[in-house]
Amino acid sequence: METLQSLMQEALAAAMPLLAEATTVGVLPGTTDEDLLAGAALMEEFGRPADAGRIAFAGEVADRSRGILGPQTLPERFGCATPVELLERVARVSPQTARARLKLGIQTRPGLSLSGEALPAPFDVVRRGLATGRLGIDSATAITTALSKAMVGCPTDTLSRFLPAEHELVCAAIGASPAPDAPALPPVTPAETNDQASVWVLALNPDGAEPSVTEFESRSLRLHRPRNGLIPVSGSLLPEVAGQLQAVFDATTNVHSSLKFLTEEERAALEADEGPRDPRSRVQRQHDVLAAVFALAGRSEELPTLNGASATMVTHVLATDLDEHTGAVTGAGHVDGLDVPLSAGAVEQLCCANGIQPVTISTDGEILRLGSTERCFNRAQRRALAARDGGCIICGIAPQFTEAHHVIAWAAVKATHVSNGVLLCWFHHRTINTSGWRIRMVNGHPEIMPPPALGLQVWRPPRGSRTRQQDALARRLRN
Repeated sequence: METLQSLMQEALAAAMPLLAEATTVGVLPGTTDEDLLAGAALMEEFGRPADAGRIAFAGEVADRSRGILGPQTLPERFGCATPVELLERVARVSPQTARARLKLGIQTRPGLSLSGEALPAPFDVVRRGLATGRLGIDSATAITTALSKAMVGCPTDTLSRFLPAEHELVCAAIGASPAPDAPALPPVTPAETNDQASVWVLALNPDGAEPSVTEFESRSLRLHRPRNGLIPVSGSLLPEVAGQLQAVFDATTNVHSSLKFLTEEERAALEADEGPRDPRSRVQRQHDVLAAVFALAGRSEELPTLNGASATMVTHVLATDLDEHTGAVTGAGHVDGLDVPLSAGAVEQLCCANGIQPVTISTDGEILRLGSTERCFNRAQRRALAARDGGCIICGIAPQFTEAHHVIAWAAVKATHVSNGVLLCWFHHRTINTSGWRIRMVNGHPEIMPPPALGLQVWRPPRGSRTRQQDALARRLRN
């Protein structure tokens, strides 16, 4: 071991001058683009053999930390509870890094039979690739992770089918020829390795790895205690559920959607990758889509009822906090089953889209009067709005993901009619009073004006439904 330590120290001492020169302040900014990229590649060439050594040492630490070896395992002898903690303290790495190295180290560590004969590692081709100093940790992890999942449930005597996959994936990752008569192609990135591994997995196990009973039972979705006014969410979804959720996200979030109404010229500019874009990030759009999807589900007649009615979120607000003349809300609302209060703006949006049912309660708690639900657009009115507007009049999202909005506040007209209603997506409904968008009704049809930063301050009609667009086009062609 002293010889090994001395060799490693000598190699490190030889590399230090080069590393010091490469990282000297003022040297890198003066390099050419070609030298900069060549240097970045060279640093990785130095790093990969070191990574292989890290994995090998981590694998040995993991092996000597097995509980079957007795009460005094390696971590316990050095005052640590787990091998992760031991490696974290010795190597000064994060627990996540330590855990990943231990896992890959176990997968690439050769074993011994009961008679003392050497046994290949579970992923011996990956081990040899790491030993060459050409296979990186990211690619090695992608290979072992994908093939390990595909092996779940496979009989032991069939695991040899995975050896060609491991061999070809390692060869592609390091740029080696997979066969004497096959050319050696340039090495691929870890992302490409992951894609190639996915293809192999489908070929080797087309039905996919069936989740175990434990894995299936661990599916979950949790709403946690409020934090900074937001509700953290966590859980584990089955692949088919996550796939359906991802499909909904992909279908309803479009990074190229514009926040201004598109004329033909503006649409051409958008296709040329010009013009303003939706300011929301992808994850923010996914949040807003989830809000619209659950609102749609709540309106559906196919869901089980809640207290005799469709699944409806009930929000309570004091009558003194609701201005009957303007519809403005000045106080917080409270949702049944939720600890965190809703902001006044959120309550206003819910009132506009879903209506108000007044309840008069005496000071000692007696219900004196229960009014009927007001302000709500019914199903027939929503269908009429969908036929006219075709979706959100600002961004064009499909009608089923929209809410009906009173252009002139219900409190001012005391009526709910399609001539005063438009469809808005959850996001634009929530921000209609703060985003700068303006809406007006002219002879029963809406017109919109974008904020000053998004276009000319001119009133213009929305695009309308596809049927109305088709009709307008046919009229133009006839004329």
